[in-house]
Amino acid sequence: MAYTKGFENIKYNLAAHLISGYLRFCGLFTKYSIEGLKSPIEKASKTPVIFAFWHNRQGFLLFPYRKHKKLSVLVSLSKDGEYIARALPKFNMTAIRGSTTRGGASAFRGLLAKAREGFSLALTPDGPRGPVYHASQGVLALARKTGFPVVPVGVYATHKFSVNSWDKFQVMLPFGKCGIVLGPELKVEKGDNLKELTKDLTLRIQDATSKAAKLCGVK
Repeated sequence: MAYTKGFENIKYNLAAHLISGYLRFCGLFTKYSIEGLKSPIEKASKTPVIFAFWHNRQGFLLFPYRKHKKLSVLVSLSKDGEYIARALPKFNMTAIRGSTTRGGASAFRGLLAKAREGFSLALTPDGPRGPVYHASQGVLALARKTGFPVVPVGVYATHKFSVNSWDKFQVMLPFGKCGIVLGPELKVEKGDNLKELTKDLTLRIQDATSKAAKLCGVK
């Protein structure tokens, strides 16, 4: 039976409260280790950047970045994306809806508008449908247009489980460790070959992810 529009709205809002509450609980009972930029939250608030991280680990970053207050995140137009979009404001983040497959042009304009307001941007370069752990050109095109450097972010959590999705999306569990590594900034110039830079960005995120695992004692 199809849900009514009103019930759908209630369902999404309730889910957003549950998701944010659960992630806050996990965050409070997780030991975070962050390496890279000396003070990533404060620095990015003053000097906007584009954070790039793998799609299946995005949930690990909401709690540690809740104090940023000037961060816009690209979220797909899917029903699953609706849950995330409604949870983001509870972590002081704004959602820009769209992806490479749906609403791409509108999303790009929305991200540019937020960039002009001094917001940092966050994207998953292997989303919304993969291939998993392979960067696409979208984030690099955005970096070239805005002039913002891309910061590759590697994330690893010891306590988690994976759901049955295309990227084996990872959900955090409490009482573990979470490593976050921010790699060297990647700047995109006007004449750069974006196809070649996707390989570079992929390697940078993979390297940061490996280092994040080591912060958690995993080799």
